[in-house]
Amino acid sequence: MPKQDYTPKPGFSFPGPPPKEALDFFRAKGLKTSFSHLDVWREEHVANFTVAKATELDVLTGIHAAALKALEEGTTLRDFIKGLKPELQRQGWWGVKEVEDPLTGKKRMAQLGSPRRLKTIYDTNMRTARAAGQWERIQRTKLALPYLLYELGPSEHHRPEHVAWAGTLLPVDDKFWQSHYPPNGYGCKCRVRQVSKSEAGRLEASGVSAQIQEVDPETDLPTGHFTERAIPVRTTAPEVQTRQWTNRRTGEVSQVPVGIDPGFDYNFGEAYRVRQAARQWGEKVAAAPAGLGAAAAADMPEEILANLNAEYREWARRIAHGDTVGAGGRRVVGALRPKIVDKLAALGEAPQSAALTIEQRGVTHLLAEARKGAKALPEDVVMNLPSYLAKAKAVVWDGAGRRKALLYVLDLEQEKLGRVVVRLDYSAKGVLTNAVRSGALVQEANLKQMGMVTLDGQL
Repeated sequence: MPKQDYTPKPGFSFPGPPPKEALDFFRAKGLKTSFSHLDVWREEHVANFTVAKATELDVLTGIHAAALKALEEGTTLRDFIKGLKPELQRQGWWGVKEVEDPLTGKKRMAQLGSPRRLKTIYDTNMRTARAAGQWERIQRTKLALPYLLYELGPSEHHRPEHVAWAGTLLPVDDKFWQSHYPPNGYGCKCRVRQVSKSEAGRLEASGVSAQIQEVDPETDLPTGHFTERAIPVRTTAPEVQTRQWTNRRTGEVSQVPVGIDPGFDYNFGEAYRVRQAARQWGEKVAAAPAGLGAAAAADMPEEILANLNAEYREWARRIAHGDTVGAGGRRVVGALRPKIVDKLAALGEAPQSAALTIEQRGVTHLLAEARKGAKALPEDVVMNLPSYLAKAKAVVWDGAGRRKALLYVLDLEQEKLGRVVVRLDYSAKGVLTNAVRSGALVQEANLKQMGMVTLDGQL
């Protein structure tokens, strides 16, 4: 097989100034070092910028800065590589070198920086950021432009499945776009175009013009020649066939649609919107008076809770690994329910806010305690605190202790119950918040002592 040429071609860039939505998507990402591209998977890419084998934060930071600059300025691939290559060579992240896999502890030869790898980094990040930005605009304008048309991009060779999807015309909210919104793999240049109701009618009548690659009838292989012809539009979603795929790094087994590369089988634009909604939910609850914040908590959709937990879990994981997350950071991990706010007010302990929060050193403390064993909250509880707080067995007011506090009681399906201590109106840099301060395993009798009142649930 002839060696492929990965030399950047003149003019290979992304047109125009980037939309604000694309920049917002890229800028919202944190940095996550990884050894394999399988270590950061699917929706994790929405929250994290990562490059396989970039296990040094300085290296990853430099690549991220170059990619952001390329997106902001419309830098061509040639200039992206030209500017980044000398810096990566200076840092020793270039060529084939022996590296240690932190998962197995074994050393092996691996490709670090190269023109081919930088091309993949550039192409994937530019396309996903712009597509995520486009999805945001699609959601804003779908009343006027309610359909999406799947189109082939300017690739020399198209996957057969992508050719079959060309001309698919479906409503914006059709579930097909949740798994097949392009790009649908490495190097995929497919795209969608928004279509009005009137144009959709014309396309159904006339079809769409497409460049179709000719196939040699004897070998069934592409010839490299293209012909333009009209193809009918498809107004029903193609039948989705899947194949089982196992992530060899995590053991996770999933069903991936045929024609889509593993890890691309989700709509990253929609995943970003839901994560942003979870983050904004937390900010609004934290800023609102207790009654309004509690009302918002009572109506919180399941997907918001799932993404609030995912955002927190990623933050806690970075803290556990010693990554830089910003000193003194604090996250919203839940909110008081209306019943709790009302009963606290009746006890003369009305809180200023409904938000439940935890700071970085609080996570560090709980994780350190978890590793000690018997009396501590399990690490899984610490890493998924929003989910556990949301499904607490009971909430108890301890008004008799040395420090008054709310006790969130967790049923961990073991002999002891989990207890998370929340201090009301705790002052954090001059802002009052309901702060998670500690956690432990306790007997039920410890939660029924004098001065303790059950506000919600039952023991």
